[in-house]
Amino acid sequence: MLSRGSLIRARGKSLHLLVAAALWLTLAAHASLTTLQQGVNPRIVVTGEANGPMEIGVRMAVLVDSSRQMNLSDVLARTEEWASITRPTPNFGFSRDAYWFRFTLNNAESHAVDRYLELPVPFLDDVRLFHRMGDSTLAEYRLGDELPFAQRAIRHQNFVMPLTLSPGDNHIYLRLASAGTIEASLKLWVPSQFLVASNNDNLAQGAVVGVLLVMVVYNLFIFFSLRDSNFLLHIGFATSYLLFYFTLTGYSYQYLWPEAVRWNSIAISTFIAAAIVFTCWFATNFLRLRTFSPRAFVLLRTMGMAGAILLVATFFLPYSWTIRLGTFLAMPVTVSALVVGYWRWISGADFARFYCLAWTALLIGLIVLNANKLGLIEANVWTNNASQIGVILQVVLLSFTLADRMNHDRIRRIAAQDTALQHERQARESSQALIKAIEESNRKLESRVQARTMDLHQAMGQLQAANDRLKELSTTDALTQVRNRAFFDEAWDAEVRRASRTLTPVTLVLFDIDHFKRVNDTYGHPAGDACLRRVAGVVGSHVGRAGDVLARCGGEEFAVILVDAELEQALQWVEKVRSDVQQQVLEFDGQTIRFTASFGLAHGVPQARTSPQAILAFADKALYRAKHEGRNCVRHETL
Repeated sequence: MLSRGSLIRARGKSLHLLVAAALWLTLAAHASLTTLQQGVNPRIVVTGEANGPMEIGVRMAVLVDSSRQMNLSDVLARTEEWASITRPTPNFGFSRDAYWFRFTLNNAESHAVDRYLELPVPFLDDVRLFHRMGDSTLAEYRLGDELPFAQRAIRHQNFVMPLTLSPGDNHIYLRLASAGTIEASLKLWVPSQFLVASNNDNLAQGAVVGVLLVMVVYNLFIFFSLRDSNFLLHIGFATSYLLFYFTLTGYSYQYLWPEAVRWNSIAISTFIAAAIVFTCWFATNFLRLRTFSPRAFVLLRTMGMAGAILLVATFFLPYSWTIRLGTFLAMPVTVSALVVGYWRWISGADFARFYCLAWTALLIGLIVLNANKLGLIEANVWTNNASQIGVILQVVLLSFTLADRMNHDRIRRIAAQDTALQHERQARESSQALIKAIEESNRKLESRVQARTMDLHQAMGQLQAANDRLKELSTTDALTQVRNRAFFDEAWDAEVRRASRTLTPVTLVLFDIDHFKRVNDTYGHPAGDACLRRVAGVVGSHVGRAGDVLARCGGEEFAVILVDAELEQALQWVEKVRSDVQQQVLEFDGQTIRFTASFGLAHGVPQARTSPQAILAFADKALYRAKHEGRNCVRHETL
């Protein structure tokens, strides 16, 4: 399961439920119904004492109504057309037919006994039950998820029908029809035991929902703190699964929308489609498939778009179509996402390990659940709740996954910062060594001033050159060899003061490299440094007038001061620079890197009280617009 074949597990994200539904529906589709005995009517003895529910299981006769028009009278007349159920469970998969079931409950007591008949499949459209004794109908119920919840005899998420069994044979007839799957896994309860079991089940389901809600809220807080879209996609999946699970178990109809019959009839397929969408987007975004494998990226994004189309279609197409389409789409999405996850991990992406383990935990839970349903393993509290345990482990491990990747990225950033600090330290040491050399030279010159006047003039010339070089170094960016932020601040203040006095326009251009973080993440920080040097060189080749200044303000952001430039002239200049940057092709370490830049320009005549920071804010606003409106473009603001 930790190989490529097992990778089919990773997609379980939105597909937890989808995989479970797909496996369950596949079993139902391949089971066969054959007639072993005509006119069969199974008889089940009921005594006054019972320890837990009585599983009806396949101890029923079945009659298929292909026309869906038969009523109780028609069914009673067809005594010889009933068949035994030969499949492991009374599960008939997707079917357009209506199914009638019959069995006899023989009350062996001398008095009437009360029982609850539970059908724990809350998503059936039409459920009708007839309790007969002799030629009389003692009780009749009509239920289904297409009827208001308030009409149910017992307010419970499952279909629960109270029966008062008279001494002797009580004949039960049950009709099921649905746009989804048909399953008749009936249980007969003593009322008091049913209430205890129902309360325990509600507590267990509440714990599952509580854990999922806690993880949703936790990841929501993390998203608001970090603004990382991976957390938002994880929240989308967890919420879709939570609502899907809540709807599949009937709790949504009981507590959230008991009157919304139409919505309840499509909610399952809607949440399945939403889970598919968030699963595909999360996998492509978290695993960084756009750069790792463009083909895998296109594959999963295409599946995600198919899920989005299905999500919209659930509001218009019949449920019988959308639930089949959702189940059909779930399996390839699961396989693809899981394979890509393990592929990413095997290829050296350590941050993908928790991603793969999360889906593996979910897949194990689903396998255990289905093995339990098939009777391959013993049923107990762990196997019966294997899917819930699997999804809780999955959601928790996915939170670890996101935290692990954050830590992985943080380590890379710290390493890059350490490198930068080391370079800065070396530059500072060199500067201090130069200062010490100057001081030593000054001391020697002072001691020889009278005896060696000519030598003094020569030494003073050398000293001035060293001072000029030192000043040049202190105002030059070490990486790009253009002016640094300190020089820019002084030059910009002086330019604004000059323009205020002379009432002439000033022009400030801010620009930075688009998606620069992606360049660092994909090719490494040395490649990012090479991109910065290339951009500085390209723009610097266009800055040739006296008074114009090109400076690196920090990170991937640069600034240009254009002296005595008209707006049209400045825009043409910036557009030429943008075009030249776009045409650059950087060959680095055997890889070809292309990049673009976005430009924001501020232009106008500053007033007496206009601060340099205010004009800088105009340029920054224009740059923000350029980023927001597609990048690789020029936007301007006038004062």
